[in-house]
Amino acid sequence: MLTRELGTSQRHVSVLAIGTAALSGNAAEWGATDDNEAVAAMHRAVDGGVNLIDTSPAYGQGRAETLVGRAVRGRREQILLATKCGMVPVNGGGGLKTCLTPAGIVRECEASLRRLQTDYIDLYQCHEPDPHTPIRQTMEALDGLVREGKVRFIGLGHCGCQEIAAAAEFGRICSVQTPFSLLNRRAATDLIPFCQELNLGVLTHSPLALGLLAGGYGPDSRITGIRSRDLNFMPPRFARNLAFVAKLRDIAGGYGKTVGQLAVHWVLRQPGVTTAVFGATRPSQVEEILAAAGWALAPADEERIDALIQEL
Repeated sequence: MLTRELGTSQRHVSVLAIGTAALSGNAAEWGATDDNEAVAAMHRAVDGGVNLIDTSPAYGQGRAETLVGRAVRGRREQILLATKCGMVPVNGGGGLKTCLTPAGIVRECEASLRRLQTDYIDLYQCHEPDPHTPIRQTMEALDGLVREGKVRFIGLGHCGCQEIAAAAEFGRICSVQTPFSLLNRRAATDLIPFCQELNLGVLTHSPLALGLLAGGYGPDSRITGIRSRDLNFMPPRFARNLAFVAKLRDIAGGYGKTVGQLAVHWVLRQPGVTTAVFGATRPSQVEEILAAAGWALAPADEERIDALIQEL
């Protein structure tokens, strides 16, 4: 599989990475999952050339990290582990709050290392900015973990250009993670170009827009869980998006590809994108997404897609 350098890390990551948000164990939000199937999905991804697994303690209060720890056992040197800090339970309950205090970061890192069954994390990312903690304190704590050898590289998530610039004043940032898809292209306006200027890697997540771009939804589909709160699944946008997906399916068919493979492939072709983080809970889902890489759209079809985007 094609790889790209992650920022200035001198480490190359596969253009496809597997994410684990759906492994939280919250069936009401993400649907039911099977632990053995989830581990098998990660194994299939690695066997297919994926070398980056992205997770977070916020996914099921450590449940996803624990499953990743199972999956990488005996394969650690093949894999770049990316996890996060800064989203912690509220009073031990189901809600989450942002916390990037130095003590909190160190505490979270130690817990993640235990769950992942490793002595270092390749990419440690701030889940999102913490408005209550000075960024200097956050970066000093992260740099301390790098000096101790517990973290290799530092990343940011769900932030804007101002937050990136502020963090870069106090430490070395390797990458930024952001949502990005055919239905959510905001990052292409300023965030991704800014990352290019700073030579930062860009990890894009949700390339299938919570499955909407996978082509499995129709006008009578029952929308539940996390999707029920997403504007792309609400009228009148939902009907417009379904029509968009139908037109993309026609283009994908010309290459013998599914609409989901086309949607992920489009993300990979955008300037400045390092990797697309896709979610999968079963090996069959991984199998399909692996086919999103390794082929090329004709210029005429790129123009067709651009025209369809303008109609949205």
